[in-house]
Amino acid sequence: MKWVLIVYFFVLGPDGGWKTAEELGKFGWYRTSHPNAESCIQAQWEFTSVTNQDVIRASCEQVDDE
Repeated sequence: MKWVLIVYFFVLGPDGGWKTAEELGKFGWYRTSHPNAESCIQAQWEFTSVTNQDVIRASCEQVDDE
């Protein structure tokens, strides 16, 4: 298992809601891998300290190794 930081954007409209950067094709914002939960959470704190959390947020999620 590994940890990834996933960035979400809030989108308005009938199909709106929280969408991942990958779903929206926002290159440069795609998920980043972290070796453990602690380093991922640290990256999440750093990310959210400089973003408007009403429209963009990040979340650490555990995923299977591929």
